[in-house]
Amino acid sequence: MQGKRRAVSAALAVMVALGLAGCGAGDGAEAAPTPVPPRPAGTGPLTEDVVRADVEGALKAAAAPPDAREFSESMEKDELRGCAVYYKGFGDQEYPADLARYEAVTKGLRERAWRFARKGNGHEEQGGEVLRPQEVFKQRGWTLSAEFQPGADEGVGTLTVAAYDDVCMERTGLMDKFRNPGA
Repeated sequence: MQGKRRAVSAALAVMVALGLAGCGAGDGAEAAPTPVPPRPAGTGPLTEDVVRADVEGALKAAAAPPDAREFSESMEKDELRGCAVYYKGFGDQEYPADLARYEAVTKGLRERAWRFARKGNGHEEQGGEVLRPQEVFKQRGWTLSAEFQPGADEGVGTLTVAAYDDVCMERTGLMDKFRNPGA
């Protein structure tokens, strides 16, 4: 304990001495701030805004159905704010949700540097035909799941994209709730 106090006292004394000495600015001229170089592209954690822009860009390029905000907002409510981006689109005659749109969405995500990680838990195949595709992608601290669920009629399926910040979700203890929204 004494050692920590001495180290803190010594550090404070150095900071005060440097502050009083002016760190070379004794001639009254302010030193020009050193510019901070921009972060190189493709490094560091993604922000929620970047993830949302990726998802929305891929959905728009695929002409996916509009987001059913009541579902998305329920997943992005207060305790998930900042940790998750959620989209759910229900196909209809004007904006169909089908396998082609799902594939266009996942292609758009790959073009935005999302790397395929695995097939999702909901992925279903039968006799070589994909009945319900689900893929999981990763990028710089986020996990994203894209899923297509066919409807009774052609084009009236459902597209879902759920992305979450891995560290944020683990820290808040909400990972299980996000994976199982009805639980």
